[in-house]
Amino acid sequence: MKKFLGLLLILISGANSNAQIENDKWNITGELTLPMGMGNKMFKNYLNGLINVHPKIQYKPFKHWYVAFGPKYSYYKVNEYKIPFEPGINDNSVVNHQKVVSMRGGMHVLGGDVELGWTSWVAPRLGLELGVRAGVANQQFITTGTRAYGAQQVTCGYVEPAFTIILASDEAVAYRWIVSYNFSGYKFNGSRIGSTSSGGYTPGDLNAPTQTLSVGFAMTLYFNNKRSDVFIDEP
Repeated sequence: MKKFLGLLLILISGANSNAQIENDKWNITGELTLPMGMGNKMFKNYLNGLINVHPKIQYKPFKHWYVAFGPKYSYYKVNEYKIPFEPGINDNSVVNHQKVVSMRGGMHVLGGDVELGWTSWVAPRLGLELGVRAGVANQQFITTGTRAYGAQQVTCGYVEPAFTIILASDEAVAYRWIVSYNFSGYKFNGSRIGSTSSGGYTPGDLNAPTQTLSVGFAMTLYFNNKRSDVFIDEP
């Protein structure tokens, strides 16, 4: 978190003091965030979020309201140090004529959503956004544990509130700091990754919904606006 705040201060100090987005009807934004498992305890401990990529096209039909849509991709790596020992799955034995060293692999998430929200420039170069995303995603679990009977997958809907701070560099470019919280409509247990152990978790732990907290940055390009470094004032 300290690194995020430090980078945020750098962006603020480096932004053009005269920057202002006059034409912000359309923009394209690329988000890169770090996902962290929440809610379901087994999901939180067994999978480490590595990356979440979410490009989107955004349009403002009204002064303070916007709609956006785009795809998303996330990857979570199996935390082999948190998964209980299971003979034939994460030891040095042989399964289907293949030697298994440890539980490896992860979860791939591919989906897309529509976002509705409120936005406002609270200063010439500082903006805020509050939005809610709703979409569908396919989770594919591909690990050494699922190798014997094929990759496991589940498709479900999700809802994801998001808060964004926008820092304008000039009239065409802005940088964003994003915090979002994803509520997914599926339950996680050991069988998703090919584990037959309960891991000491209670039914209440496993019945808890799967959630993800994501924190990161984004870059926005506003359509039909010129960069300040190429703009030449007319005499």
